Amino acid sequence: MGMHPCKRLLVLMAVVVTASADAPARDNGQYANTDPEIKDWVKRLTDKSGNGCCATADGFPADYDWNVADDHYRVFIEGAWYDVPPDAVVAGPNRLGHATVWYWWEWDSDGKKIHHIRCFLPGPGG
Repeated sequence: MGMHPCKRLLVLMAVVVTASADAPARDNGQYANTDPEIKDWVKRLTDKSGNGCCATADGFPADYDWNVADDHYRVFIEGAWYDVPPDAVVAGPNRLGHATVWYWWEWDSDGKKIHHIRCFLPGPGG
């Protein structure tokens, strides 16, 4: 028996999403004036599980807040607030000077865009 066409499509979509989530950073020259030492520092950033955050070109400046009641960060991505998973928070000093979030997204079965936070670097003093 062959695989049902819907299952084949789901498997293909999973492969495409996985491949795009691990795609190399796109630096179209917007970071040409960034200190190479800072670029190297960003490439070495990891989450609390030791997974790499990616490159400077993958991160986005982030509006964020600290939810005191629930003891976690939230970031604003594309018009909505998302809870930052505790393991995604990058420990240590922030050499960028602004909060940064690294994320990827996918479409759910209802056609809604779902964001997944890979890493979050709180702003200075955050």
